[in-house]
Amino acid sequence: MHPISRRRLLRAAGAGALVLPLAGRTTAAASAASDAFADGPASRSWVGAGSLTHVYDPSTPGRRRYLNDHTLIRANDRWHLFSIVGDSAAPGEAPDSAAETAFAHASAPDPYGPWTTHADALTVAPSYHGEEHLWAPHVIEAHGTYWMFYAAGGRTGAAINLATSTDLFTWTRVPSGPLFRGLVARDPMVVRIGAEWVMYYTELSAADGRHLVCYRRSGDLLRWSAPGVAYADEVTDATGVSVTESPSVVERDGWYYLFIGPRGGYDGTDVLASQDPFRFTLDAYAGHVPGHAVEPVTDGRRWYASAAGWFRSGLYLAPLHWRDTPPAWQSPDNPVAALDVRDRLTVFALDAGDRSMLRRVQLDPHADIWSDWEPFGGPAGAVPMLGRNADGGLEVFSLAPGGANLHHRVQRPDGGWHDWEEFGGPAGAAPAVARDADGCLEVFALSPGGGGIARRRQRSPGALAWEPWNIGFGGPAGAPPVVAVNADGRLEVFALEPGGAAILHRWQQAPGGDWSAWSRFGTAAGAAPRVARDGSGRLTVAAIAPSGVASFHRRQTQPSGGWGEWRSLFGWSAAAPLLVPSADGRLEAFALSPGGDRLDHRWQTAPGGDWDRGGEFGEPGAVLAATPSAAADATGRLHVFAVTAEGRIRTRVQVRPSGGWQPWTLFGERVVAPLRSGARAP
Repeated sequence: MHPISRRRLLRAAGAGALVLPLAGRTTAAASAASDAFADGPASRSWVGAGSLTHVYDPSTPGRRRYLNDHTLIRANDRWHLFSIVGDSAAPGEAPDSAAETAFAHASAPDPYGPWTTHADALTVAPSYHGEEHLWAPHVIEAHGTYWMFYAAGGRTGAAINLATSTDLFTWTRVPSGPLFRGLVARDPMVVRIGAEWVMYYTELSAADGRHLVCYRRSGDLLRWSAPGVAYADEVTDATGVSVTESPSVVERDGWYYLFIGPRGGYDGTDVLASQDPFRFTLDAYAGHVPGHAVEPVTDGRRWYASAAGWFRSGLYLAPLHWRDTPPAWQSPDNPVAALDVRDRLTVFALDAGDRSMLRRVQLDPHADIWSDWEPFGGPAGAVPMLGRNADGGLEVFSLAPGGANLHHRVQRPDGGWHDWEEFGGPAGAAPAVARDADGCLEVFALSPGGGGIARRRQRSPGALAWEPWNIGFGGPAGAPPVVAVNADGRLEVFALEPGGAAILHRWQQAPGGDWSAWSRFGTAAGAAPRVARDGSGRLTVAAIAPSGVASFHRRQTQPSGGWGEWRSLFGWSAAAPLLVPSADGRLEAFALSPGGDRLDHRWQTAPGGDWDRGGEFGEPGAVLAATPSAAADATGRLHVFAVTAEGRIRTRVQVRPSGGWQPWTLFGERVVAPLRSGARAP
């Protein structure tokens, strides 16, 4: 028999006043959360992180390796790392977790290094009660002994095991065997709460297949109580994909913070806050860290977030921020581009240094001549979003730093620009923008922390004046909404439920008319969807599965009509694939793998038709920070813009409209902010 991987094991086991209802949710829970988190002595913090820095690579010459679930502990003025370790798979592919049979060990004088590699701390022992893998070590110190809790098991069932050490180098399994077994018990972490030890770990509900964070209590670290449930995810295990992993709980100023992932794709961790360490809910969302298997640690003065994962080479570290305001979501496109009033392709990005807004304009589409980068305003809290008025003029919507409010700037008919003006707020992201059947722009803005969605509309096509905000359009939501225009001019808005439990949508019942109620559009999703309209007039929505294990698409059966079934589009994806129509109406799709080292491309063989098998589209050796953006110039050729991990923009342009592609080239020398689409800002 083959060893049992984590995914196979799960499949076998599964045999802010903008708060209004969203698909049956009531305002009561969100209002209660708002009351509980009101400003005052007992208010909790919002959690975010700075830039992740690569601090340790376990690879050896000719052997590229990864780390996954890990733990950091400080002893005798030195930091020690213990982690799952394995051989990396090909770009865009995931390794088999059944091959994770050892725990790497390294140490350093500082979390940022330099790190020294030591011999593996523990290797799998099949004779020890049927161990077949080693997952998720967590190490603590108590009574002069180091205790390593880890997930093991296999055909004999999931188990939480224990090994001890006096020096962090030599480890001995306890003779009594597993501390306990569970359905798919894994990813343990242990923390002292009051007079007892508490172990948090992930599990599946035998009753309904929901993903759980369970806890057990102990006075001696050897005997553990019956399990309780600290958190129950809305997502069931129907897909066999683990969507609640790597729990970590820390206490700060009387509040407990649960870090769980993957959220917002494979490389994402959400934070939930509670004053009760044994009960966490999605209503208490408290922030996000853009990393996998995140562990929060402190040296007593500073906090850090460490991260690793299958698609990264080793350990990453970022400063962990405790804030008074929610971190903002990033815009779906970085950079963002569109034709302006003079049909010139215009690109906007954020400077890597001060987050000021930059603009670059295509001066000659036939010769592909561009202006230099020039300042356009800022700083900004996220890459802006663009709307195009009925006269062709652009309207730029920018999020102020910290989400204090939104600003906008309108292009004049002569190509110049009006001054920046306040547009409203506060807001948690740059808004989604579309033009309705009457020619008026409409914007849909997520509130800070995702409490609700608000809507605002121009008073007339191209007008500088706008109607008041409708703060009751929807919410809460787990990501900024997206909006599309049906062939008949009706707007349709899509939103991710908190925690990714489902995609919901709401649409105008007639062009320019009233809106339907929110309804369920799809099952669990790992991030905000994307949507585009092809040349047949049909909308297509793309989304990723929980954890980013695959991406799917769903399209209308006829223009402005109902919807077909979800169908596969790509494999592992960092975010929902980009969808953009070519000049002939065929959709082109681009998906970035977690880790950013593979970019895949597919295209419709005819407008609204089937998809070609496609292939790799990225530049060899390039690592991208986010899924690319794309826009067509005045000739009809698509331009794809991709930001590398170093902040350089690379571009690839069609040879002719709807044709093949030129090689990748550097798009100017300016270094821009390498922001990951959908991720929350520090």
